[in-house]
Amino acid sequence: MTDIRDKIRHSAWTLPSLEGPVPVTEDSHPFCAMAYSRTPLLIENYGYVEEEFFLSGFANVYDTDAQNELFIKKEKLPYKNRILVRRPIDREAFSGRVYMDILNATQGYDIEDLWHRNYLWCMEHGHAYVGVTSKPVNVLSLKNFDYDRYQSLNWSNGERIPYPSVSRSATIPGTEEGLVWDILNQTAALLRDGGARNGLGGYDVKWIYLCGQSQSGAYLNTYVSYFDEILSEGRRHLYDGYMNLVGALVQRSVCQDGEVGPLKLKLRNMKPSVSPYICLSSEADLTLFRMFVPDGNLLDIRIENKDDDRDKCRYYEIAGTPHTDIVCPVLSAVKEVEKTGSVLPNLDQRLLEYINDIPTEFYICGLLEKLHIWASAGTAPLACTILERENGELKKDAFGNVLGGLRTPFTEVPLAVYTACNPDDPEGICGKMSYFSREQALTIYGSKENYLERFREMTVDQVREQWISETDGRKMIDWSVQAAERVFGA
Repeated sequence: MTDIRDKIRHSAWTLPSLEGPVPVTEDSHPFCAMAYSRTPLLIENYGYVEEEFFLSGFANVYDTDAQNELFIKKEKLPYKNRILVRRPIDREAFSGRVYMDILNATQGYDIEDLWHRNYLWCMEHGHAYVGVTSKPVNVLSLKNFDYDRYQSLNWSNGERIPYPSVSRSATIPGTEEGLVWDILNQTAALLRDGGARNGLGGYDVKWIYLCGQSQSGAYLNTYVSYFDEILSEGRRHLYDGYMNLVGALVQRSVCQDGEVGPLKLKLRNMKPSVSPYICLSSEADLTLFRMFVPDGNLLDIRIENKDDDRDKCRYYEIAGTPHTDIVCPVLSAVKEVEKTGSVLPNLDQRLLEYINDIPTEFYICGLLEKLHIWASAGTAPLACTILERENGELKKDAFGNVLGGLRTPFTEVPLAVYTACNPDDPEGICGKMSYFSREQALTIYGSKENYLERFREMTVDQVREQWISETDGRKMIDWSVQAAERVFGA
């Protein structure tokens, strides 16, 4: 056991070589570049720079034995991967924090779920963002997008099999998804110990937090379960903490099933995390993942909140919240996605007209701040109850909104009924909402002024308790004014 742990640590702290920044020209730019998002974002106007790098190294493929312990299945396979970095232009503006994102692969192309949730907060506070391509099928999409730019990327399993063109659901013959764990390890090691060639302009990195959402949240659970405790021994941690944005209740196998099978999705059964770990479920998760994990009921899972030397975990569920935000302006433009050969996002107008607009991202940013306080000062965030269950279903109030969990003014002082999973959405990732009638709102609150005051009071309290930032609190109050005019009238 000692030998395998030493080998894991040695591989994890082996620095990959860095190539880049990869040039940007009129004919070639990174996939996910902000200048090519749905609403182009000029991050230089925020004092930020965006750069793409290629990382080359050697990664092990791991598997688990009958005791659920790691062993090395294949050793030192060469890889070449890409990262996308956004950081302050001014070194003095850098906070010292890096938020690293396991880029989501569910659609078959890179999706920057963390950046979509925290980009404004990140740039307001001087944090750096690093997105890491996490799966061979995404590498294929990058080659389809711009072959000349990405042709050298490689996630081979060591066999000589041509790179085919496949659908998003297929595992690519000749590749190995299990390379991801050492890629995540070595990317963090480079950010910490790479000096002037660390991919962050040589900036001094003090804190690294690894994050994932949905399928990437399952990857994150797997990573923390098998690698955190091993890599917390003997020297400085690779990661100071973790946050699962949504997808807290599932995890993956460590390597592919045989040579061509995809990583399997299964119910969460994690080993403790030595480093602080915050896990979040949207209300939609409790419905959405049932289709992927048919052998278990997600409502039966209980994640214990702990804060001791060997186990640090906080788990939250937020009422009314959808799985993700399909209308975020910095998602890759549809024209960009078309070039990858992947399935296009579903933007049916019927889904967009009354889309659930609870800003889960505000609470994600608040929890990211609480994660840093936990990691840096040792103060764990307050625990909350989970969403209320009754007879195997979520319990709802008289309006139809779910009870319990981490409360927000949107469901605690509601002007609408929030459906977390829109039944008209075949993917189940967006929700919908239905505003109250004026008569119903007056019956509940008596007047528009009373509603606004109650919403404002709860929002101010949550800003003071750091569940949300001051900036996002102001945005929530502005939302309540607009919603009140819509329901009560001007």
